[in-house]
Amino acid sequence: MTPSTTISPPLADYDTVPGDDLLAEPVRVAVAILMGRGESREPYEWLARRLALDGYAAAVVPAGGNVAHAVGEVRRPGLPFVLLGSDSGALAALAMAGSPAVRPDGLVLLGLPLLHVPVAGIPVGDPPPRVLPDLPILLIHGRDDPISPLQLVRMTTRTAARTELTVVPGGHAVLAGPGRRSVPARVLLFLEDLIAG
Repeated sequence: MTPSTTISPPLADYDTVPGDDLLAEPVRVAVAILMGRGESREPYEWLARRLALDGYAAAVVPAGGNVAHAVGEVRRPGLPFVLLGSDSGALAALAMAGSPAVRPDGLVLLGLPLLHVPVAGIPVGDPPPRVLPDLPILLIHGRDDPISPLQLVRMTTRTAARTELTVVPGGHAVLAGPGRRSVPARVLLFLEDLIAG
């Protein structure tokens, strides 16, 4: 299987996203969300609420402290477990993917930084990956990302047979750019495919 690339068009705007009280039962997948450098929590909480509408338990992991422990708290016995990270959160998700304590079933990486370029004045802490792990991985990347040019991301996926690349309009912060409405839809499709196995 070769890595695939899809170009996502912007979807219709949602004026509001209902809260977690509308979480469908039973929960089908647990998702731990790791924020990136200098990012606001609001887009990630919006994404978690959007995923909850379709029966996914998603939680934004607080920055600082013991992140691996907080990620472990999101995991639910018997359910597939996915790490979703943006920017430095994507690097942290990749680092944790190799940990026997975390063992995710899949990864969603938004704006994976492949260059040592500061964001919001904060440098990259973890090194960019040399290779991607052998897991189902969804990369969502901005077409005009200056932090990690699209051609570098494409090169990273060449040897990763279980990796899909979705390109959305905008730059590095895919949840804050013009393609932000297509991100939850693409994540939902990935999660559905993961469940279908």
